Amino acid sequence: MFGLPRLLARAIQAWWREFVFLLILNFLWLLAQFTVVLAAPATAGFVAVARQIVDRELVDFGDFWRAVRDNLAAAWLWGLAQLVIYGVLAFNLWYYAGSAGAPALALRYAWTLMVVVWFAINLYFWPLYFEQVDRRFTTTLGNAAKMALLNPGFTIAYAGLAVILIAAGVLSGVLLGAVLGAWLALWGVLVVRQILERR
Repeated sequence: MFGLPRLLARAIQAWWREFVFLLILNFLWLLAQFTVVLAAPATAGFVAVARQIVDRELVDFGDFWRAVRDNLAAAWLWGLAQLVIYGVLAFNLWYYAGSAGAPALALRYAWTLMVVVWFAINLYFWPLYFEQVDRRFTTTLGNAAKMALLNPGFTIAYAGLAVILIAAGVLSGVLLGAVLGAWLALWGVLVVRQILERR
């Protein structure tokens, strides 16, 4: 848990080594988020490139496009899952928002908890996906869920710090466009590898 800031510092150091390339890539990734269709493939490609940078490999935009192309089906399936799960949870929160009584309050807490859990699991998904031999969607999602459940304190701290970083990026504007995607991708790779090394 206490190693998370150190891992983030290592992620920022890795970002600094390729900061010009990653500034451009982060901007392209951000644009892709507004297209919906390209959001998930761009995220997959970003994490794939982040792994190469962590490993100190030479990278270029060709590596990113190849990762997007090679993982297109898996990325779209993951993206569809995000739309469905977050959509259902958001609808449930909205539907019960005006309801009174203990049962409605319990349901609101339950839906909110599910949003948090789903977010935390997906922080692990793509870094874990690229570490696996079996890269099926259900296998990766199951392993990400196990990783979260077996490391509850670490996962809560990781998700909390990620939310703070995302909030800071959104509020600052410049930080979001310039570094947010890259820092999260590099950090995610380092976090997942540390957990796997401890096994």
